[in-house]
Amino acid sequence: MEPSPSPESVWLPAGRFEMGSPAGEPGRDVDEGPRTEVAFERFRMDVTPVTVRAFAARREQVRAKDPQARWWTDAETPEGWLGRCNLDSERAAHPVNCVDWRAARAYCELAGGALPTEAEWEYAVRASTVSAFWWGESFEVEHVVGSVSCASRGCLSGTAPVVHAGPRCNGWGLCDMAGNVWQWTSTGYQEQLGEAAPVGPSGEPAKPVHKGGSWLNHVPSLFRSAHRGLAYPKNGLTGVGFRCVYRP
Repeated sequence: MEPSPSPESVWLPAGRFEMGSPAGEPGRDVDEGPRTEVAFERFRMDVTPVTVRAFAARREQVRAKDPQARWWTDAETPEGWLGRCNLDSERAAHPVNCVDWRAARAYCELAGGALPTEAEWEYAVRASTVSAFWWGESFEVEHVVGSVSCASRGCLSGTAPVVHAGPRCNGWGLCDMAGNVWQWTSTGYQEQLGEAAPVGPSGEPAKPVHKGGSWLNHVPSLFRSAHRGLAYPKNGLTGVGFRCVYRP
């Protein structure tokens, strides 16, 4: 059966691309290779990261679907985490953050979709570009919600409301693909692209990759399309959210 995607999702065209970064790209990490050609049939993706309002509306369903799923509300923001968790706050139009991988997966499945693979996510952020960032080869602050302009980790102080148009949206109409919140993928981390990563009995990767950079980050290279991130919950999840894909 055809899934029923979010009304705020867009079709991405079928095509192929080279995943990863070329050896000479400034800021490149060694785990961004070898470059791997990947082909896709068309699929849909959420225009924005899932918002606080949208997640809150399905919160009890998420809990019922996966009792092991975890998230934190504004009042439950652990001491030592930079910024605040957005659930149960006035920031309903912001991306939901402080959600673990299982909660993100359960939400997407309830919405008729799935977490994107790392390859799907990178294909989507690039939107047919081959440059280091989706907008070009050099970092430009107007395209992201991040802490680059104030020059220290977390100095921006928190997330921003999602947008549906403007300089934070790429050529395929996807917004906040770089910055605001990192976004979970369904792919487990491996040291080289193209290698299979082990998963647990529930299908949960031991180290799920997340992509995109967040409001916390002040290092421009972390917002590159090929950069691969890993979450460390002990350091906080205030900079981690997600969006869903819907495959025909």
